[in-house]
Amino acid sequence: MKRLAVILAVVALAAAGCGEAIDWPSTTAATTTSDPTTSTSVTTTAATTSTTQAETTSSIPGGEAGDVGVEIQALIGTTEELRGRRFIEPVEVTLVSAEEMAARVRTNLQEELDPEEIAVEQAFARLLGILPVEVDLAGAIEDLYAEQVVGFYDGDTGELVVAGEELTPLGRTIVIHELIHALTDQHFGMSASLDDLVEAERYHEAAALQALAEGDATYFQMVYLQQMAPDDQVAALLESLQADTSVLDSLPDWVGEDLGFPYESGFGFVERLVEEGGSAAVDQAYLNPPFTVEQILHPNAYFTLEPARPVALPATALEGYEVVEEGAFGEWNLMLYLLEGVGDGEAAIAAGGWGGDVYRLHWNGSEVAFAYLFEGDAPRDAEELAAALAGSLRSNMAVSAPVTDAAAGSVLLEGSDFAFVQRVGRQVLAVIAGDPVVGRALVDALRLPPED
Repeated sequence: MKRLAVILAVVALAAAGCGEAIDWPSTTAATTTSDPTTSTSVTTTAATTSTTQAETTSSIPGGEAGDVGVEIQALIGTTEELRGRRFIEPVEVTLVSAEEMAARVRTNLQEELDPEEIAVEQAFARLLGILPVEVDLAGAIEDLYAEQVVGFYDGDTGELVVAGEELTPLGRTIVIHELIHALTDQHFGMSASLDDLVEAERYHEAAALQALAEGDATYFQMVYLQQMAPDDQVAALLESLQADTSVLDSLPDWVGEDLGFPYESGFGFVERLVEEGGSAAVDQAYLNPPFTVEQILHPNAYFTLEPARPVALPATALEGYEVVEEGAFGEWNLMLYLLEGVGDGEAAIAAGGWGGDVYRLHWNGSEVAFAYLFEGDAPRDAEELAAALAGSLRSNMAVSAPVTDAAAGSVLLEGSDFAFVQRVGRQVLAVIAGDPVVGRALVDALRLPPED
């Protein structure tokens, strides 16, 4: 669910990109090498600069000890030039070893993530057949973020931390990425806004804001990369190719796709903003942020202020279950979770007619029951989704051959698990449960009435 992904982004520290060499629209992704003995921090403002160093100093090949601090100061100035804004408050940049970075990430995750939320996510993903039984999601998340996070900006403290003994070419791009976060946070309160949305459980809006923030930082990180000397660009790419991605590679593809979503799709969104109005258009987006993931994936929907269609599920009560999560699911989650069992092209077409939706997740401590209502922009959008959804769930879940009721516009998939898909007009209802008895109870409560 986007709930967990957004909370991870807030708690697990806005990473400067995945450690693997993602196919960014420009040249590279973000990772760096490190040494366990080095820690340097720089505090600076636009007018004055002060540098403090730990007992073990840093150096850049060919330079004198302490040059890291000087270079970070230069990167702060470069960030201001790239974004056309100056820092309002001092910003601190700290270099730590890869080991310390991983330890910080693990500590934050252990302190902040709710084990029950992860248990719900794990049960749902296993029910959908997209998470192997042998994968422990809690451990996988901790290991994945410890492996992949190479830099973060802490909106609560204003601290900016990057893994690395020295500022390699790739390391400099990571610093730029995190400095963009710090700069936009100072001017637009991005971190507080994201926290407020999460606190209000408005996860879909939070996901859109997160994509804007990561797209902003990634876009200007790439601009900086393209301004580097050719040899440094090659060095940055080679360094990214050396990253350890063993944890990421061991997990289903959708996990990496979700991790990369705010960077890759956010990049495309910000790129379009810049094409339309330069950095000022990006600034304006923080003042009038995108409020659906559809607007991130399809920027025209943002420019035309296309709203989400209001969609509501009737109240449901299941004996022994409680509602643990509900809200807008969104086009990305629709593709990622519910349409994972069909080809990428079919999934994109089926989800592309998203007009609005709502979901509700019930939990009894060991099993989930999921209700989902989609409304397309046109009846054909609902037709495409219903067909793809039935095919995807049949492919991935422990269900038998479909039983179709043409008059009701429904498909029943039942085995040890339960799935039900119904289309009426522009709407599609999906019910998914680990207990068929519970699934049928939800269908009875939510079944769509025939069109007038």
